[in-house]
Amino acid sequence: MTIIREMLFADDAALVAQLEEALQQLIERFAHACNEFGLTISLKKTNGIAEDASNVACISIGDHIQVVVNYFTYLGSIISNDLSLEAELNTRIGKAATAMARLTKRAWSNNMLIIHTKMTIYQACVLRSLLYCSGAWPFYKHQERKLNAFRLRNLRKILGITWQDRVPNKDVFAKANLPSLFALPSRDVCASLDMSFACRTVESPKTSRMASSQPAAHQPF
Repeated sequence: MTIIREMLFADDAALVAQLEEALQQLIERFAHACNEFGLTISLKKTNGIAEDASNVACISIGDHIQVVVNYFTYLGSIISNDLSLEAELNTRIGKAATAMARLTKRAWSNNMLIIHTKMTIYQACVLRSLLYCSGAWPFYKHQERKLNAFRLRNLRKILGITWQDRVPNKDVFAKANLPSLFALPSRDVCASLDMSFACRTVESPKTSRMASSQPAAHQPF
């Protein structure tokens, strides 16, 4: 079994440990390495999170006591202390709704665009925002229904289908030439939309985990 201790991306770093002492050790080594290479850790942007832990850990970087939060954003995805997807789903739906609204005049209400073109814009601008990193989401049925309901509202608006038209949901997806989330697993749906995935670590509730996000270790100017 491989144990992941750190996740690095560009100038971002996330350190993971099961015990408070182990996380403190990792952070001290990370801070020492940054100091050796002349890098500076942005303390204001550094947060800690405890998943399924009864006590809040006290982690320090030098003289600075790290702030422990209920959730933080790492690589565009929200990581929460209760391992719930709700915060991430609400954020994704909010961003997708914003993209949908901004394109109303230029795309959805533009009679010069054919349906195929509108669907291409919808997939590129709205669905990419909605389903970002969804390949690793552990879906529950009520969450799938929530996403499907949002998608159906958007598709009915683009296609000009009202509820009074009494068009079944499956016919809406067929006309849009898009799959329902119930038709395929989330990973297959995202793959069909040519999306990229970011893997997350899902841990058993029986073990506690402390994660520290250090999003800005950078060269000082």
